[in-house]
Amino acid sequence: MPAIEYDDDMEFDSKQDGLPSPGRKKEKSIWVSSLSNFSVQYNFSVIAITLKIMADKYKQTAWIKELLKGVVFAGAITGQLLMGYVGDLIGRNKALCLTISLAGIGSLASALCAWGNNHAVYGTIAASRFILGVGVGGVYPLSATKAAEESGSTDVQKRNLRVSLAFFWQTPGALFPYVVALALLFILPTHESQFRVLLAAGCIPTFFILWATMNEEESSEFRNKKEQVNTMEILRDRKMLFNLLGTGGCWMIYDIVYYGTSLFSPTIVGKIFGSGNDLVKECWRNILVQSAGIPALFFGIYVQQRFGSRNLQIAGFLAIAAAFFVLGLLFDPLKNSPGPLFFFYILLMFMLNWGPNITTFILPAEVYPPKVRSTMNGISAALGKVGAIIGTFIYQPIYDQHGIPVLMVVAGLISLTGAALSYWTISPSPTHIGGVESSSEYKAVAAEDGTEDIGTKRQSVNRK
Repeated sequence: MPAIEYDDDMEFDSKQDGLPSPGRKKEKSIWVSSLSNFSVQYNFSVIAITLKIMADKYKQTAWIKELLKGVVFAGAITGQLLMGYVGDLIGRNKALCLTISLAGIGSLASALCAWGNNHAVYGTIAASRFILGVGVGGVYPLSATKAAEESGSTDVQKRNLRVSLAFFWQTPGALFPYVVALALLFILPTHESQFRVLLAAGCIPTFFILWATMNEEESSEFRNKKEQVNTMEILRDRKMLFNLLGTGGCWMIYDIVYYGTSLFSPTIVGKIFGSGNDLVKECWRNILVQSAGIPALFFGIYVQQRFGSRNLQIAGFLAIAAAFFVLGLLFDPLKNSPGPLFFFYILLMFMLNWGPNITTFILPAEVYPPKVRSTMNGISAALGKVGAIIGTFIYQPIYDQHGIPVLMVVAGLISLTGAALSYWTISPSPTHIGGVESSSEYKAVAAEDGTEDIGTKRQSVNRK
């Protein structure tokens, strides 16, 4: 067929000239990936305010709180490892339907099946949240891979932009449990009904994602990828393991401080303003805290597009460390001044959402080839959730023994190790997906998409 001029933003009409059309599929793909990420963070974060609402009727020990916060991450590790591999085996969309169904089942079960005494209620919620974790954990590798491959471009920065925009919705997802809880406190008469509706609301995005994904065709990159790679082959590849140290190791370090701080946020905010049982005030304060992540993500996406993933990740870890150190040093001197102290805590939350929050999610889709992209994304994300479990269980003991200032300094030191590991393991972003222009996989994809001359044109541009 004749060569065509290509623009990464061009959309073809499949009804004209027999050309395939990525346009409508790109739009659908981005909102499916966005809604999937919203669902992930809502279901991760909802347990913190749920436990506060439940506390009056169902007594809670420290181990119950930590178990219910941590068990979802154990499920997530399982889901990320399993569904990442399944995504490479049967397709991103089929695997996404499977994993999001488990998320819906888990959220509904936690709300509808938890009855009886304290042990029965919390035991049922814990088991349900493990299933939920498997489901939302699988969303990580699949949504990132789907957003990248269905971008209609091999340009790394344009693919990264789409993955970043999909990931952006995790922050509104983390904020929304407090918004829903605030509304339920006024609408429903009892804490019993409030916490159950709050948990069940996590299944709502599931129905929309299933409807949009169930009969969706797989991306050209997946259809034209080489044979499935055995996991043991990956583990024997030194280059792959070094890349995993960068994508997974840095993700683990980041999630220690992010989830440790995020799930501990009600305690920190309570320490700033004094303890109390005013759930309405607590919701408003946490809405304000989580809202700091929205401008942070916009700023982070801008910096990533301008300076690349490596530079953003290193700068982000350094900024997070600085914010932890400042809050730790000022916490005791400002303990009688909640306004300024709260400002520095919001600044910390801004920094936590600004850099590695974005880059740890997009780097696996950038680094790994199509035949192992979903699998390696899943392994990287699973290492992240190992960090989330560590953060969930170390914050409380450090706080109990040493208080907030020492906890903040420890978190700052952990963040500095993230900056060092990023500097050592992560290479500057390539212009286009790793050598794909000259590979047989790329040529097959280009031919199928009607863009055979793109690779030659891009190589020519790069040589200039």
